[in-house]
Amino acid sequence: MKDFLFVIKSGKHQVGYGFLADGYFITAVHVLSDNDNCFVNINGNKIEFSKVTPAFVGRGRFSDPNFVDLAFFKFENIEGGFPVLDYIPPKDDVLDSCCLRKVKDDNLDDHEFGLDVEPAYSLGEVEGNYFHCKCNRHEGSSGSPLIKDNRVIGIMHGGKMVKELMDLGLLSEEDKRTYNLKDNDIICSFIRISTFISLVENKIK
Repeated sequence: MKDFLFVIKSGKHQVGYGFLADGYFITAVHVLSDNDNCFVNINGNKIEFSKVTPAFVGRGRFSDPNFVDLAFFKFENIEGGFPVLDYIPPKDDVLDSCCLRKVKDDNLDDHEFGLDVEPAYSLGEVEGNYFHCKCNRHEGSSGSPLIKDNRVIGIMHGGKMVKELMDLGLLSEEDKRTYNLKDNDIICSFIRISTFISLVENKIK
């Protein structure tokens, strides 16, 4: 699993993730658009995103859940990756949010990372191209994969604490009770992998 997951960097800083699936490199658009000179190291090769033409690049989410915070690339001589699964998780389904953690704090080389898996608890709620889970992820997790039975079902878009969502009017007291949430719980949004599948199929046609 770790072999298909990669840190995206801007300079020396980690800004998000991307991963290989069905022969494509997939990430969230805002990871690339919010940071300058992003690159990824794959098999010892430094790939600069500004020098690669994407197979698809979305417009980001903004306030419309039908927009797509998704970008994917077809890199030369790089194939394989996770299989994908068109699956909408029902309420309380437990999934795997996969990121990487540094093994050595003073080294950002890919081989110095280990797999970091956190459980993600589905709220069973779909909003346009997105669904939502309770998951203890923080800034820098965008673009990472959500896994069900070793297959990708979603791409991390972002997250906020329950209290923040309620302050913004995006979550009600009734929602909080329905989903048995606490103020400090983090609700993460994931892009549905079916969106990627549809875009690839349309591109092939």
